[in-house]
Amino acid sequence: MHSDLKDDSAAPATVVLLGQPNCGKTTLFNRLTGSHSRTSNYPGATVDFSLGELNQEFEWPAQVVDLPGLASLVPQSPDEEVTVRSLFGGAAHPAPDVAVVVADSTQLSRHLYLALQVRQTGIPMVVAVTMCDLLARRGRVLDPARLEERLGCPVVAIDGRSGTGVKELLDWAREAARTQPDHDRRPLGPLTADAVKASYAETELFEKSCISVSPEAAEQGGATQDHDVDPVTRRIDSVLLHPLLGLAAFVLIMGTIFTGIFWAAQPVMDLIDGLFGSLSGLLVDAAPESFLVRLLGDGIVKGAGGVVIFLPQIVILFFCMGLLEDSGYLARAAVLVDRPLSWVGLNGRSFVPLLSGFACAIPGMMAARTIPGRRERLLTLFIMPLMSCSARLPVYALLLAFLTPKDKPWIGGFGLALLYMASVTSGAVISGLVARMLPASSSSSFMLELPVYRIPQFKVIFRSTYLRSKHYLTKAGVPILVIATTLWLICNLPLTDTAGLDPDLAASRRLESSYAAMGGRALEPLMQPLGLDWRVGVALIGAFGARELFVGSLAIIFHVAGDDDTVQESLLQTMRTATLPDGSPLFTTASSLGLVVFFIFAMQCLSTAAVARKESGGWTMPLLQIFVFTGMAYLAAWFTVASLRALGVA
Repeated sequence: MHSDLKDDSAAPATVVLLGQPNCGKTTLFNRLTGSHSRTSNYPGATVDFSLGELNQEFEWPAQVVDLPGLASLVPQSPDEEVTVRSLFGGAAHPAPDVAVVVADSTQLSRHLYLALQVRQTGIPMVVAVTMCDLLARRGRVLDPARLEERLGCPVVAIDGRSGTGVKELLDWAREAARTQPDHDRRPLGPLTADAVKASYAETELFEKSCISVSPEAAEQGGATQDHDVDPVTRRIDSVLLHPLLGLAAFVLIMGTIFTGIFWAAQPVMDLIDGLFGSLSGLLVDAAPESFLVRLLGDGIVKGAGGVVIFLPQIVILFFCMGLLEDSGYLARAAVLVDRPLSWVGLNGRSFVPLLSGFACAIPGMMAARTIPGRRERLLTLFIMPLMSCSARLPVYALLLAFLTPKDKPWIGGFGLALLYMASVTSGAVISGLVARMLPASSSSSFMLELPVYRIPQFKVIFRSTYLRSKHYLTKAGVPILVIATTLWLICNLPLTDTAGLDPDLAASRRLESSYAAMGGRALEPLMQPLGLDWRVGVALIGAFGARELFVGSLAIIFHVAGDDDTVQESLLQTMRTATLPDGSPLFTTASSLGLVVFFIFAMQCLSTAAVARKESGGWTMPLLQIFVFTGMAYLAAWFTVASLRALGVA
């Protein structure tokens, strides 16, 4: 049993922020904590929450927890269940000393339903009312004092963006945490339909008694009706949610984001690649030739470059998503594509992550955190590697250049378009099949509140982009670096005497005698049905580090050197003359098309697997992706080669 009066000098207080999605809760969290926050996981679950120390300016030693948005304390899904459980000490943070319930004043009756439930749990509570500026657009004004009388707890009107009312809110929260007892807290039991109706009837009365026509609107002849859409939002939505204009705008906006992720990031990615390549070269050249020097320069430094090189794409992705979310458009985009995605077991929130996957699966998987439903989120993560990411382009470019006559380059362009269509089709088919095999733990219907449009707060978006990008470097970057270094070791061990050899020839000799080459020779029985040999098997092993390494591995194996342009042309010439032990061509139309089909499906990027483990909460999904997709890739490649040979295509 605790005392009814708590000492501020004890351990820091815990303040949790509760509220429905799009209520302004995260904006308030950023205002309270600034950059002193981190993302954590609930124990035994994949649900993230943000945890931060209260800014020193507020002179209160407290930690703030931004819980995922939810509509009720009676959970309807596993995600909601762990969120509710955290209110009673079931998370990595202590049980809250006070709960701040954030409610949107423009939808007050619906948002106060959560406040009534928190009141029933016995947790000390303060209500923060947001969006009062949007309420004023409708010619209405809130009376916080009257609402406070109705709820029996402090009510403060705030603006998390400007900071208005935040200091007063914290003063009340501190008082509630200090003076109210924390015993007799109890989770809510099952609710009857009558109890829910009664609660909503009560909150509707609260809204009618606490919101009135503003004096300015009264002078102008009144205000909009209680449930009218914001007039600015209504005008914008007449275009952006129009059956034809809305779709065109959607394609334009998403195409711009995709172009930004894919093209705008490329110069910075090239710069990062060049910097790490130069640093690696300096380390190798500055010290005597040795295994440790090459491990540091070519293994660890270049492996670190493989982590950082994705950062520009991730920064652009998170910044663009922040703009769309803060402006209110992201919810509209989800609604527009919800119906076609529902046919394959997904919903509207899956679109942006899948679109991002065409640039890189890693930021796409991280973007899937915006999907609230666990089943849809995991299904999106599962099919993400099937999207044709930019790392496949060097492989496709090489193989299509080999297959395309020089005087008919349009065939290569048409083939590349077909490959992207194939990735979308395969992802949709597999998603639909897996969705039908999985039991539906709860309703997969898609319900999303459409927030009003607002001018994005760039300070908040920049901070959010920084924190999310930092999270990628610290969380996903470590396993990616470990995997890249491990693959380098496999391709360079056991040690081989290459003294006096040309550097390119030495690299080739080391690769030919490496564990990777041993694995490639062990895979030769699997390569033969595809018309290939152990050398291509070694390149495929190297591609598990990153798909684009397939081209570099082939160049090393076939002793091809030069700059990027001459390497590709020299490699193409070598591919045209390479033979199998029996003298037959190694690369034929059938075997090359088989390789193309293999790369459409294969889960070869182990960096993606590392991120899948982090985002799914375990190794089950990435292991399934590796074995299922790679096995499916092999069978599809074999079927392609066998079918072409049966048709007389060599």
